[in-house]
Amino acid sequence: MTVPASPHPASLLRAPDGRTVLMKVHRCLWSGEHPSNSLAALEECLRAPVARAEIDLGMLADRDFLVTHDDILDHDTTGKGRVRDCTLAESRELRFRWRGAITEHRPPLLSEVVELFRSIPAPPIVELDMKDFEPWPWPRVEELVRLVEPIRDRIVFGGQADWNLRRLLAVDPTLPTGFNPFFYLDWVADVRDRELVPGVVGAYGYLDQHILSRERRGPTTDYLKDRLGGLLRLVPGAREAHVRLETFERMLADGLSDLVPLFHAAGYLVDVWTLDAGTPAWEARLAQAVAAGVDMVTTNTPHALSATGGT
Repeated sequence: MTVPASPHPASLLRAPDGRTVLMKVHRCLWSGEHPSNSLAALEECLRAPVARAEIDLGMLADRDFLVTHDDILDHDTTGKGRVRDCTLAESRELRFRWRGAITEHRPPLLSEVVELFRSIPAPPIVELDMKDFEPWPWPRVEELVRLVEPIRDRIVFGGQADWNLRRLLAVDPTLPTGFNPFFYLDWVADVRDRELVPGVVGAYGYLDQHILSRERRGPTTDYLKDRLGGLLRLVPGAREAHVRLETFERMLADGLSDLVPLFHAAGYLVDVWTLDAGTPAWEARLAQAVAAGVDMVTTNTPHALSATGGT
């Protein structure tokens, strides 16, 4: 795992076994003083410098890509409707909503993010989490690859739409990519949320519509290994797996003690999302994830998590 030179110590966790676990700063919430995903928040992460950070992207209607957490503007901005229906000109009128108020911060464009990167030659690696579910048109894929070319050694593309990640890699097979498999296999304690995908609870208790989940045909560990063995081939060349923390914990509880080695054998680093200080049993959950061998933990509270040392 690549660790940038001289990262801020609060963006790392020194595990009891001597490993370095990266605290991935979710939506660039480093100090919490700036709206998430804003240029100010990203600049703070770059100047710290943190070891890892993450921002979210969605394709605009005509050109460029907008940095905002959801594919719907209503959630975090003054806009309405889908990001993909918003034009570049319209995006310049948007402002972030933050802590119940409208701010002066405009959701940045990816082109502006690239320029900020180029002005701060700091080492952080930033994940670009692509929120689009609909297939990107090929000209827009090529546009995206051109946009990030100046900073390609400082980014990792992430997302759950494996079809779009494959399109990126078809244009440039060397782009760093990570994959979130929760469109296909997931677990949460409360399945009443109608927005959960894939939305069907299978025979093993996981959200999974695959034929293997329709009835029990063997041990849960065999089922999980069969499913993960296929899913980790959906994005050839991907380097990271971004797994919901609850799903990761459920797999461990179901006896898959070699979960992280399974990912590592397939060439993936393991990132679990999202764990914040102050949530129930957060210290014990962090210790379990670190003991299981994860490489990264996505968090909105990196300072507090790093201070525990994973114990």
